[in-house]
Amino acid sequence: MKKTILFLLVQLTLCWQIVFSQTTEFPMKESSLLWKIEGPGIPKGSYLFGTMHMIEKEYFIFTDKLEKIVKKTEQLVMELPGLPNQKEAMKYVLLEEGTFFDYFTPVQTDSILIWAKKEFKMDEAAFRATMSKMKPFVVVQMATQIHFMGKTESYEMTLEEIAKTNKLSIAGLETIEQQMAFFDDLTKEQQAEMVMEGIRDSVKSIETMKEMEVLYQGQNVDSLYLMIQDEGGVISAESADFLDNRNAAWVPQIKEMIANKRCFIAVGAGHLGGPNGVIRLLEKEGYTLTPVEL
Repeated sequence: MKKTILFLLVQLTLCWQIVFSQTTEFPMKESSLLWKIEGPGIPKGSYLFGTMHMIEKEYFIFTDKLEKIVKKTEQLVMELPGLPNQKEAMKYVLLEEGTFFDYFTPVQTDSILIWAKKEFKMDEAAFRATMSKMKPFVVVQMATQIHFMGKTESYEMTLEEIAKTNKLSIAGLETIEQQMAFFDDLTKEQQAEMVMEGIRDSVKSIETMKEMEVLYQGQNVDSLYLMIQDEGGVISAESADFLDNRNAAWVPQIKEMIANKRCFIAVGAGHLGGPNGVIRLLEKEGYTLTPVEL
């Protein structure tokens, strides 16, 4: 779950009007992945949408209605201002000093080598040569993706393609450096535990991912938020940084963006729900957020 939480999620669809300046009750009885943002002094047509950064095709929700809404906006806003190319991304996952194996005890290292041989058919020499300069975060990603390789869709890639085809500007709420800082700022012990959790019980990890996808498909944003809090492990312990502080940092940027352009804002759905989620923070700023049926 810990690794899956990086890519978050969700809630049910019903169009109903929130009283201006009133904050939605928690947990919500009904909700949606797509929310229309309205308020004085902003152009009509800005939307907030919850994505899941890695999701199996059967749970991917991208209707014709959603595509039309995106096309009618002027600016696509995502967590990052477009997907980085592989060369650019690599510099953020390489260690500046030391090696990957400095994070682990000899017993943990043996477990990782056994896992790598089983899952990737990599012997010890090959794994050491490949991973020696990589940050532990890379193995967390590998442990998640191996079970879903070739079976997933990407909201970010889909939205970016629509934006480029329709000449929409693309903006980001964060930089890669800011996102990676969350992991870099964890202690060595915490980073090691994230890796060990990822490889220790792959069956449980797959089950947790499925639970999140089901919640996402049902569009249960607050339920997803609560699941992250209950199951988050290392991430949950740092959730104020991972979710709440990031949400708070995004809201001033969103306010400025929607004051100037019709925006389609797409972020991990785990950021939408909860008492300090983006939906409720925008409501506290005086905006009306109305769930839109997909």
